[in-house]
Amino acid sequence: MKAIVVDKNSADGLDYSIQKKIFEENGIEFVLEDCQTEDEIIEKCKDADALLVIYRQITPRIMDALEHCKVILRYGIGYDVIDVKAATERGIKVCNSPVHCLDEVATHTIAMILAMERQLVFYNDLVKRGQWLANAGFKPHRLSSQTLGFVGFGHIARRAAEFAKGFGFRMIAYDPFLPEEVVKASGAEKVELDQLFAEADIVSLHTPLMDSTFHLIDKEAITKMKDGVMIVNTSRGPIIAIDDLMEAVKEGKVKSAALDVVEGEPITVANHPLFETGRIICSPHAAYNSVEAEQQMMEVLAQTATDVLKGKNPANIVNKKELGLV
Repeated sequence: MKAIVVDKNSADGLDYSIQKKIFEENGIEFVLEDCQTEDEIIEKCKDADALLVIYRQITPRIMDALEHCKVILRYGIGYDVIDVKAATERGIKVCNSPVHCLDEVATHTIAMILAMERQLVFYNDLVKRGQWLANAGFKPHRLSSQTLGFVGFGHIARRAAEFAKGFGFRMIAYDPFLPEEVVKASGAEKVELDQLFAEADIVSLHTPLMDSTFHLIDKEAITKMKDGVMIVNTSRGPIIAIDDLMEAVKEGKVKSAALDVVEGEPITVANHPLFETGRIICSPHAAYNSVEAEQQMMEVLAQTATDVLKGKNPANIVNKKELGLV
């Protein structure tokens, strides 16, 4: 049996030694590839029993060429790079690492909120230019006077809400899939999306990327928000229509935005238009990152692949219901 990583260099600095050890102990050959195209994936990975992917799109055409594949695994929580419907139709299990970076992404979310409200990046840039101006930029507000709105209230958002409690925010959440008591137990009030837009001083995005959430935050949605709203995205870039966001920041409708993910990422050019206003801060899709999170993810995915190849059905099969395994 063979487990193949499609794009080993798509994320910098990953250590695959933990996975190599787990696979070898279970008699599974472990191969690291760095495929760039669909054809290259087909050529180099067609004999995989387990396919592991970071960012490359795994399409139906690729799946049709996988002669023995039983499972496709995504490095991370989100799995939108995999056509899950096509995998299900071919009897292939799709798995993720659902909880390895909850603390990290929740922490990053709070850090971005603080950086925006306290203008840390803006002030730092001023001081570096020799401008010692405490009242430059906008006047910040006390956090306990503000409403923090979560769009999507899954595990990460609920962990962020735990962290946010200490700052005294009023918290509201939109999540059509969660009962009200779950939202309330985390200290938030369940609301409809338009109400969240109307009342939130800070909108924090925690929803997966689906057809229904693509460009969820666009010009029309932003129009419904408070003047001077702040927006945080630590989920998926295409949830925000980036041109609409940049326009709203320039016009002052959006006071500030903090993005760990961006539509069209990675950003690899200097002086990108995103940063013209000085009111958008960005990190390179790094919210998940820590020593502990990486180790846990590597262990979970290697053990999950091993379990599937041995005929088991681990809990993190995302299409378990569709495959009739529950």
